[in-house]
Amino acid sequence: CGFCGQNVAVDCTRIAMLLQFNSILYFSGSEKHRKALQERVCPKLREHCRNKHGLEFQAIDAYEGVDPDDVLDSDVRKLRIKVLQECIQSSAGPCFALIGEEPGNTSLPGEIETSEFEMILRSSQNEGLSTGVLEEWYRRDENALPPIYYLQGKAERDRASRELARAVWLSNYREMKAIFSTTVRMCVEDGTMGSEQARKYFTTALEEELLYALVNRQPSIVQNSICYIFKTPQITHHLEQIAKGLARGAGIEEWSGSEAQTFANHRRLRDELLPSLVSSGLHLYTSMLPSPRHGDCKEQMEQEYMEGLCSQFYSDAVRLIDRSNVQRSAEVHSATDEAMEYLPVCDPHPSLWEYQWEEVEQVKDYIVGKQSAAPLLIIGRPCTGKTLLLTACAKQMCSWLNDCDPVPVLRFLSSAGVVPCFSEIMTGMCQQIAQSYKKPTPLPFRDAEGMKDCFASLLAASTEQRPLIIIIDAIDQISEAVSDRTLWWFPKLLPPFVRLIISAAPKKFGLVERFRTFYPNAMTYVELKPRQRKECNKILTQSLHSSNRRISSGQQVYVNAALVQCTLPLFVTLLHNELLCWRSHVDVNGQTLGTGVHDSIERLLQRLEEKHGEILVSRALGYVTLANSGLSEAELLDILSLDNSVLQYFWPQNGTPASAKVPYYALARLWLDLHGFLAGRMCGGVKLLRWTSRHFSLVIRRRYLRDEGMVQEMHGTVAEYFGGRWANGRGKPMLEMQESREPATDLPKCCPPSPGSKVSGKVYIDRQQPSQPWLFTARFPNSSLIFPNHRKAMELPFHLKKSRRLEDLYSEVMSSFEAHWAMTKAGLLAALITELDDNTWTVNRREMRFLSSILKKANCLLRWSPDELPSLIQTMVLPFVECFPQLDSFLKQAYTGGLEHSAIAVLRSPVATVPRVQAALCSSAAATDIIETQLHSLVLAALEDGSVFAWDLEAQGLWEQLNTKGVKVTRVGLSEDDQFLALATARGTVLVYDFALTSLLYEVEVRRSVDGSEPLPPRLDFALCGAVGLVWSEKCTRVRVLDLASGCWAGEDLRCHHEVECLSFSDDRRYALCGQRTGAVTVFDLRDGFPVATVCPPERPGIPVHSAFLPSSGEEMCVVDRIGNVWVWALGAGREEPPPPPRLLEEHLRAEGDDELLSVELSRRCLLLCRASRVELWDTLSWDPPAQFKAPRNGRFARALLSRNADAIVAAVEASQSLFVWRRESGRCVLMLENRPGAVLALTKCRARKALVSLTSRGYLTAWDLDCVDQAAATAATERPVQALLLSPGGEHFYAADGTSVVYKWSLTPCRVRGTFRHAERVQHCSLAAAGELLVSADEAGDLYVWDTGRGLNLQRIRGGGRVTQLTVAPNGRSAVSLGPARAARVWKLPEGHVVCEVRARLRRAVISPASTFLLGLERPRLLLAVSLWSGGAAKSLASPDASEIVAFRALPEHPDYVLLVTAAGSLYTWNMAEDSLCRQLRLPVNVSRQLDDFQVCAAGRTAVLSVVGQDIHVLNLLSGRLCVIGTRGAISHQRLTRDGRYVIYVCDGDPCGLCRRLHASAVLNAVRLTDGKRVGSCRLCKAPRCLALSEEPDLDVFVGFEDGSVGVYAVVDQHDAKSGINGRVMGQVANQDGAPPGTEGHFLCKAAPNAVWSDIPHHEH
Repeated sequence: CGFCGQNVAVDCTRIAMLLQFNSILYFSGSEKHRKALQERVCPKLREHCRNKHGLEFQAIDAYEGVDPDDVLDSDVRKLRIKVLQECIQSSAGPCFALIGEEPGNTSLPGEIETSEFEMILRSSQNEGLSTGVLEEWYRRDENALPPIYYLQGKAERDRASRELARAVWLSNYREMKAIFSTTVRMCVEDGTMGSEQARKYFTTALEEELLYALVNRQPSIVQNSICYIFKTPQITHHLEQIAKGLARGAGIEEWSGSEAQTFANHRRLRDELLPSLVSSGLHLYTSMLPSPRHGDCKEQMEQEYMEGLCSQFYSDAVRLIDRSNVQRSAEVHSATDEAMEYLPVCDPHPSLWEYQWEEVEQVKDYIVGKQSAAPLLIIGRPCTGKTLLLTACAKQMCSWLNDCDPVPVLRFLSSAGVVPCFSEIMTGMCQQIAQSYKKPTPLPFRDAEGMKDCFASLLAASTEQRPLIIIIDAIDQISEAVSDRTLWWFPKLLPPFVRLIISAAPKKFGLVERFRTFYPNAMTYVELKPRQRKECNKILTQSLHSSNRRISSGQQVYVNAALVQCTLPLFVTLLHNELLCWRSHVDVNGQTLGTGVHDSIERLLQRLEEKHGEILVSRALGYVTLANSGLSEAELLDILSLDNSVLQYFWPQNGTPASAKVPYYALARLWLDLHGFLAGRMCGGVKLLRWTSRHFSLVIRRRYLRDEGMVQEMHGTVAEYFGGRWANGRGKPMLEMQESREPATDLPKCCPPSPGSKVSGKVYIDRQQPSQPWLFTARFPNSSLIFPNHRKAMELPFHLKKSRRLEDLYSEVMSSFEAHWAMTKAGLLAALITELDDNTWTVNRREMRFLSSILKKANCLLRWSPDELPSLIQTMVLPFVECFPQLDSFLKQAYTGGLEHSAIAVLRSPVATVPRVQAALCSSAAATDIIETQLHSLVLAALEDGSVFAWDLEAQGLWEQLNTKGVKVTRVGLSEDDQFLALATARGTVLVYDFALTSLLYEVEVRRSVDGSEPLPPRLDFALCGAVGLVWSEKCTRVRVLDLASGCWAGEDLRCHHEVECLSFSDDRRYALCGQRTGAVTVFDLRDGFPVATVCPPERPGIPVHSAFLPSSGEEMCVVDRIGNVWVWALGAGREEPPPPPRLLEEHLRAEGDDELLSVELSRRCLLLCRASRVELWDTLSWDPPAQFKAPRNGRFARALLSRNADAIVAAVEASQSLFVWRRESGRCVLMLENRPGAVLALTKCRARKALVSLTSRGYLTAWDLDCVDQAAATAATERPVQALLLSPGGEHFYAADGTSVVYKWSLTPCRVRGTFRHAERVQHCSLAAAGELLVSADEAGDLYVWDTGRGLNLQRIRGGGRVTQLTVAPNGRSAVSLGPARAARVWKLPEGHVVCEVRARLRRAVISPASTFLLGLERPRLLLAVSLWSGGAAKSLASPDASEIVAFRALPEHPDYVLLVTAAGSLYTWNMAEDSLCRQLRLPVNVSRQLDDFQVCAAGRTAVLSVVGQDIHVLNLLSGRLCVIGTRGAISHQRLTRDGRYVIYVCDGDPCGLCRRLHASAVLNAVRLTDGKRVGSCRLCKAPRCLALSEEPDLDVFVGFEDGSVGVYAVVDQHDAKSGINGRVMGQVANQDGAPPGTEGHFLCKAAPNAVWSDIPHHEH
């Protein structure tokens, strides 16, 4: 069989980068070759590009899916050339060509001008040729300019006649080709037709496409091209014979003239043209295939050739793709990407856009006119052309302002896929304006006011030479938030060189009225009205002429009639699209054209269905419409291949394939017919298909997407694609039909199952799907970049939710750290937070709410630096992982993913803050109460103005549940089953509502007594128990019983002896406790209303009762009056027999004049009493004197309550909006809960939801997780800021000193305080012996302490006779040296404390040598001494060799006899103490040698940190003498060189702008690898650091002491083996934390008095 020219185009688009990477393949071979490349090579190339370069790879085979009869059709050739053109224009990659021996056939011209065609007819008839077949297939079209004859398409035929129709077509094709060949040659010979004019009759597709792709192209395209030529001896010999015959002018018998010419052109192309391009960089390969002698050998040779071709093609493609070096420095700037997303879409009909409307002149006058201080508003009804007008103006803007350089800022919201809230758009505009005027890029705004101020300041940057033109189209299309549509962001007056143009619908959301109110005098309006019919006719005529088309006068009649119905621009565009298809002989009538926009779209879709098939059209357009932000061509092709109904439409006729995919050709034909209505625009670095008008989406939804089940299934298919479910060769099942229909006439290989088909089984077919990781790693020679999968981040959560695959949404998105990181890096942090908040239908709602609150808190930080998410999650989640065990997997993913970016992992992090969730009420009235519902996740906030708001803690929704319309409310209650909501009003009534229906059931009058005599006092109170309410009023002795179900008074009143002050219930709701004004409490049995007991305080009666508590047992009752007197009574009310008289068990009276109680709370083991001055906490088991907690300085308590486990107290202070948390055990305030502005009006615990809820005076509701509060309060910390950290060598324990009298012993696993060593006075110095078994310390009184760290014993307390200024322990742990300011240094033994000797020399900067033999120090600035630790005398001395001051010295642990020293002259020397020799190594720069306060040397003496100057660390390689400078991001506060000299660990200010101070301290921990100077890791610290220590055994761990007394531990994981075990270390700590006892090992006290006293030794004894 003959070969035909065929091509495959490969389009690669870098994910997350505005870069297209295209490759084009040409094949002249069988279908087996193309299929082999598609199935074997292209998937591998796709994965290679995605995984190595972060590229998206698409393989396009423009012949797959083409009807074999249409392969040579001219329309098909035009489509291939168009695809080829688009690929070459955007190409950044290689081109490939595979060329065989046979050139393929020529095709018949699709269109021939009338004069040319009639000349061919006359010439053919003159030669006696029959032209009937030409006249049958070619038809005249007078609507073309000039008129033409066009080749008609094959008629639709049914299955029975299809083979006959195909045979007729092939016979007619050969006959027409022979006529054209003979006649055209004769016309060329006699001069009636030129050679160029005749070229189209003899050019093959392969020749045309290769010439187009390679000839006269840029060198870069040719150099990235590869051609594979394969030859066979027989055909090559024939080609040579043909060439020789044509050269002699002779013919070849077995070839016709046209075929001979075609083969000759093919040989010239293959053997002459392509080799000539090698000098331009073309890569050309030629292979000779031997001629097989029998069939088996031929098949084997073909198989070997195919395998070799695939292998060679893959290696060449990889080499060229890698060589293209498409590396870019980073992702596209978010502002650039956001600006491109809202650019106007392109229009295919330029004449429709460029038509000069009158409104354009008005816009021009506004832009170029004099100063205008107000915006220009474009208003018009839908489809009136607002977007069209603004796009035309945007194109002409620069020509209007040709004397300056305008800065356009365009936001066409109507054409965006998903329009975010306007604050997101404002942020993008501010960033774009800042970049254009070279201003500092605005950081994410904290509030709307900051955004408004920034916008106003950026507008002022415009100048006369660079005016700012802002165009915002369809501002009414923004998100549904009402606040976004207000004019809060508008400046009152625009700067002189700013023009602001806005378009909106006139009546939508009342925007126009708001504009007029905001700018009453200066606002300019342009209103678009429907156009006249004549004007539209003129537009259509011009547009048709530009396309070389027209319509007949008869057809014009119906066009005029259609324009009478509608003249909207979109309708005119649809009309123009249909008129382009009208031939002059087409019969039209009044029903041919639509009467409106939607009707015309329906007709367009009908035509597409007839041409392309309903299945393909409905699914392809449906998927584009259902997409969240649009789909790229490659994505849509993959998704259609996953759709079984679409794939069955393209089912092959000869069996079930192992791999199948929807052909690109079918999709390309559909896009060609939708050109102008479906446009591509960049979004997230990918060109996505979107509708140019939202009306297409409306019609498609109504026509194709009405079945909810089908829509849900389609969403599921898209979710499967972006979730990568069928990637990597995993076959998707499909039902196999027993018989299939034949392909349709115009759509070959499209064979939907016939109605009579039967299912024969399920087959699994590889759909050739790509992998879909959340993150791509683009690896380059010297670096690597992590790019998010933008498309997955934008689409997968949306489609999982729409398909109701909620479990997959939770597992794949909400609980996946990679998903969080990808969405954050893709700029979708707001969408991620929304997904986490909207989780009422998922499991683990508390965990998702917790993650959401963390991300909200870190919003500014993550927008500024998304790569900090892993360390942020480690820092914020690790302290609370015990509260949320379901987050274990999420946390492990954060460590695994974080180590790809940073080598620092968090092992232990202090609590920065307790994450919160919040909502804002619509009112700031005083709060009455906060109530928790029992059966729902709602919290009710009742205000005095009568409004009750409901806040869903899980869904984060807030709404007004009900409103009493101005009736003041004094009390609110909710029944236990959440059925009835009762409100006591100030007018003496009780309102009873049905809570579920929010409807008023009853209003019960309580103002008068039962007999109707005197009215009762107006102030009411009540308590609810089940469906009964107990109501009493002020100064009344009776409690009335109200049936909430009927609204009637029920049963007998509860009569007390004195006025009722309060009422509560026993825990089992069986008894009512009525507290009275005199201090008495009467207990009523609610079953019969009779009193069970009455108690009265024996002393101090007359003080009203504040609270009364009775547990379920009914044995003991606790009564508290208003000033805090406490009584405990034994009642025995829980017994069946009559209870005995009440007996007083406990009585605790307060002093007279004490302030009244604000709140009281009783737990199982403690009683909390809150006063304005203090909080008292009673132990209810022992009733010992209470612990007291005072309010902060100059503050007063407003309310206090116990934490969930009663280990902490949470209190609100009047002078502060924050909440304070005191630890019950230590009495210290350990935490502050950040709250929203306003005084705290109400504070309550929602026990069922484990939430702490507060309401402020400004109407803000805030909630914290109670378990998190308990966990944060239990975090171990010292009393004051950590001043020193001592690390034991085994790494099991470390010690912290905070300047108090206590040294804390911590365990590393788990990281908590295990013991305290308490001294008599404040500790000044402490040191740890080498083995860690002894702790040596000195207090401010001069006493020395020796502690056994294992047993906690104070072995020695020595009175040394003076203050200690320095305390040092020898490396061998056998002796210690204490130095004082006014006495000789003492060397003494450990642990006995015996003095070995005294050192009379006054040494500064004293250190003990590594061998524990000498005490090194400076006696004078120019004299370094080595004093013996045995005698106290100077054994060695070294005077400064250059007579300058010795500014620094260090001993080398690995070389005990050597000391490095630096002089003020800048010289660095090595002193060998054993040989007493000195060697000068090098000279330092003067500016470095004068700042050696941070001089450090590694143990081996190879590397030294010389100094820290500003933001630079100076590091010296002592072997090579090379000095390098490590630049940091901010001022350095702490730095350490590791013992082995491989790393420098430092803490610097990482937030110079103060952006992240609300969440984190600005300090950042960093690790720099000194071998290459690379910063391998960083981690933002959650608090301000005070000290830094390193542990290098067995791993490199960094210990940081913070100012609040907490300690953080961080691991530097730069080695692969360490990375693999980091999760085990972290989770091991968590497991040990769970199993560890809550308390410490013990509080170890020092000896009451010194057990040894040192006396001064006379000088002569030494």
